[in-house]
Amino acid sequence: MSNYNKKTITILILIISIVSSIFLSGCTDETNNEITDKWLFAMDNNDYQNSVQYKYNASAIPTLVIIDKDGDVIFYNRGKHDKELLIPYIEQAIKGTANKLGTSIDFTVKTFNNETFTLSGKKGHVVLLDIMGVGCPPCVAQMPELQEIKMEYGNDVILLSVDVRFTGETQEKVIETYGEYILL
Repeated sequence: MSNYNKKTITILILIISIVSSIFLSGCTDETNNEITDKWLFAMDNNDYQNSVQYKYNASAIPTLVIIDKDGDVIFYNRGKHDKELLIPYIEQAIKGTANKLGTSIDFTVKTFNNETFTLSGKKGHVVLLDIMGVGCPPCVAQMPELQEIKMEYGNDVILLSVDVRFTGETQEKVIETYGEYILL
């Protein structure tokens, strides 16, 4: 084999390797479809009619919503939740076998990581939406349960806690209260 052919083959292998690594690395695009192993936190929108609380009729907190890979709500419940209650729904959402309650309502919030989170951009992933507040004892009580779920399922579940400003709290107050769960 000539040196010319060896160089050509080497260059082709290099190009194929680069293209393959880019493809396999799961680069994100403008659809905001990146998944994360972090537990995301955000403040709800100040405009009530555009708030997550309003859109999901969260008249009591905490309210938990599980959204399957198709963007459908498969679990909606108010009050403190434990891992044992949520796991069967999460498993069904991952497998695509859950009963659907309806289509999720899209929203956009800015996370504490300064990223824009748009629910419709997360299709293809299971989302556990935790609508909560700092001044809410059941919200505080369920945090260890949610942390166990996130640790167990990692990137299979996107966990987003949205503070509804229940007692006028700020991002700083949320970080002070829930800092052990927030990875910035």
